[in-house]
Amino acid sequence: MGETKPKIVIIGGGISGIALGDYLANNGFKDYVILEASNRTGGRIYTVNLDAEGHKAEMGANWIHGIERNPIFKIADDNNLLELRHGNKGLRNKTSFKMENGEEVTEKIVNQVNLNYGQLIMQAEDFYQNGMPTMEENDSVGAFLEREYEDTLERYTNGDRHIRELLFDQRKRLECCISGCDSLSEVSLSEFGSYEELPGVHYTIPPGFTAVLEILKSSIPKENILLNHPVKCIRWNRQFPDPEKNVYECCVECENGEKFYANHVICTVSLGVLKAACDRMFNPPLPKMKLDAIDAVGFGIVDKVIVQFDEPVTEPELFRVELVWDNDLIEMNDLRHTWYRKIYSFEVVHDNVLVGEYDS
Repeated sequence: MGETKPKIVIIGGGISGIALGDYLANNGFKDYVILEASNRTGGRIYTVNLDAEGHKAEMGANWIHGIERNPIFKIADDNNLLELRHGNKGLRNKTSFKMENGEEVTEKIVNQVNLNYGQLIMQAEDFYQNGMPTMEENDSVGAFLEREYEDTLERYTNGDRHIRELLFDQRKRLECCISGCDSLSEVSLSEFGSYEELPGVHYTIPPGFTAVLEILKSSIPKENILLNHPVKCIRWNRQFPDPEKNVYECCVECENGEKFYANHVICTVSLGVLKAACDRMFNPPLPKMKLDAIDAVGFGIVDKVIVQFDEPVTEPELFRVELVWDNDLIEMNDLRHTWYRKIYSFEVVHDNVLVGEYDS
């Protein structure tokens, strides 16, 4: 078991920890170490190679959402990572809404439902943005959308009504992935409009999101990043028996027995890790205010499904396939057998590769 003495210990080698290491390196700090529990850096940034031709898919982060005040966009743009995206713009621009029987929903009906849905989402955001009281106490986004859309559905009967119900449900599955929830009944209507989206278009990074990570890592000495170092305990604000170690306020002990003494420990781990381990990770325990905040803040899970075929399976102009599921056709309502019905769409990332998302 070895002991090292960096002045700063960063816990977590995701984008936050790596960006912090880059910042420290660019500002003259050398005595720091990044401890990462897994065998790779990046956290939820995870680009995978699909074949020998250089095709890639994102297991995690996929989009640069907005360009104004967005540091990720600046890094990608400054390093010409978006050049291929601009060059390919317009090649794939068709979106197809497919029923379970393979039939395509007409563009007219899709546009009508999209207009209704978009208007209701803006109305839902107004409650927070304009300080308006909700109609019911503890009202949810899901309940609001269902109430308001029912007025529109009353104009239609039989098949015309049913197809609009299915499309509206498909739009709600998309919003579940955006909000990271199992159902929009879990999302507070009064707080829904608090999310601020950065202005500007959304981009992907053709060379892979990991390329941004590698740019940030280029300023960090390789020996400063230690993989496979899960942290067991952070001892902070302590006096240590060895006088030589009392110049440090913190000691980070890893599962492998290694100890790292430091003046500062910066914890960049995810909320999920904090929820699972904060009661045993810190000694002394964190203040009650911090523990209560960790407990109170919620988060959801959005998973991806990457489907790779031996040959192209879509039309050259197709960009996205929106899946219009009919829950009336479910014979066994068991999530173990029906989980795939939560996939709201597949994006065509390559001729033979589709990527879908679903909330889980």
